[in-house]
Amino acid sequence: MVLNKELLTRIRAVEAEFGHVKNWPASELTEIRAIANREPDEVDPDELMEVRELAERGFFVTQIAIRLHRSRGWVLKRLPDDVEYVLIEEDRRVLKYYQHKTIKETASKLQRNADWVREMRKKL
Repeated sequence: MVLNKELLTRIRAVEAEFGHVKNWPASELTEIRAIANREPDEVDPDELMEVRELAERGFFVTQIAIRLHRSRGWVLKRLPDDVEYVLIEEDRRVLKYYQHKTIKETASKLQRNADWVREMRKKL
């Protein structure tokens, strides 16, 4: 099963015409790279929901990328414009544990946005 049929077809055509990759013209390489780096047109709603949920819990873009095994760029393309912070039970327990620390220290320990920590402490 091929994930990118267009890319494979193009590579086979160029390979048939020019042989080894060392012989490929720069214009062909540029076109193949453009096809390889292309994002799919449709966006999976489940992926958008996962990114939104983690952003609402105050995670940094890098942390979201690590948790979802994606790149920062991938996350940034799916990050919602409007994020309303939420507090789940797991986060509540962790915040209570670090309540004696400063907001900056807590945000650093939890690898979360300081604004999220500030807002969620008000809800404790």
